[in-house]
Parts: sequence; C-alpha cells; structure tokens
Amino acid sequence: MQIHDALIGALLALFGAVVIWHVGSFPVVAGQYYGPDLFPRLIGAGLVLLGGALVLRGRARAGLVPRLMSIPAAFEIRRGGMAALYIVASVASMVLFGEIIGAQILILAILMSGLLARYGRPAVSIPLSIALTVLFDLTFRVLLKVPLPTGLLQDFI
Repeated sequence: MQIHDALIGALLALFGAVVIWHVGSFPVVAGQYYGPDLFPRLIGAGLVLLGGALVLRGRARAGLVPRLMSIPAAFEIRRGGMAALYIVASVASMVLFGEIIGAQILILAILMSGLLARYGRPAVSIPLSIALTVLFDLTFRVLLKVPLPTGLLQDFI
C-alpha cells in the first residue's frame, strides 16, 4: 500500500505543529540564550515546512482529487523493505557496538554502505561519507558538548 504524498505531508505538518505547541511548555533555563526547547522546536518547524512542501507537491502531481492510497509494484515493496531493514540494522549496530567500536567508525560504515548501495559511485560516496562523519562528530562533540563513544579511536580523539 502506498500512501499519497499529500496525506503524508499533512500528517507531518500536523505532527510538527503539535511538537512546536508542546515544547512551549518546556522550562526556560536562566542565563542561557537557548533552552531544552530549541531542537524540538527546530525539528517541529522543519516538519511543518517539509510537510507543507509534500502537500503542495502531491497536489500538483495528482490534480484536484488525488488517490490517497494505492498498491505499489512488487519491486517497490522489496526496495522499501530493504531500506527499512537497513535503518533497523544501523540503529541496532549503534546500540550494540557503539561503545566497543566507536560511534565515528560505525557512522562512517553506515553512511558509506548506504550511499554506495543507493548511488553506487565510490568516487562520490566515500568522500561524502567521510565529510559527513567528521561534520556529525564535530557537531556533537564540540558544538553540542555531547560525548560520543570513541571505542577503537579512543587514543586518537
């Protein structure tokens, strides 16, 4: 079963609006410019914007009365199942092996395998996955002060 983009977009926009409304009740931290509501509010705003874009795109493609649900072809179901399995395996590997191997190595492996599987171009996928891993690590460790498990890289980071 395939759900129309306009319906998914409307649900995402609604969910983003609920998130923004809910984080308004988070406490304000004295002496800081931002509080615990910053990231959920940003994510909620992104969901509203992208959900609205999906509604507009879905409506433009389907005309005035879109079919909200349809049955996709068999290869699309298999491809979607593989994508879902990839996400579950990625999260499970981070939970099970994050402390032992290290978040940076696992993130690099996850990004590289996903990009190679999707695009199949090593000249682009490998440098992009390295750059995104460094960006992700610097964002969490330096900017957000969130310690990531370093595992095998403990002596180097």
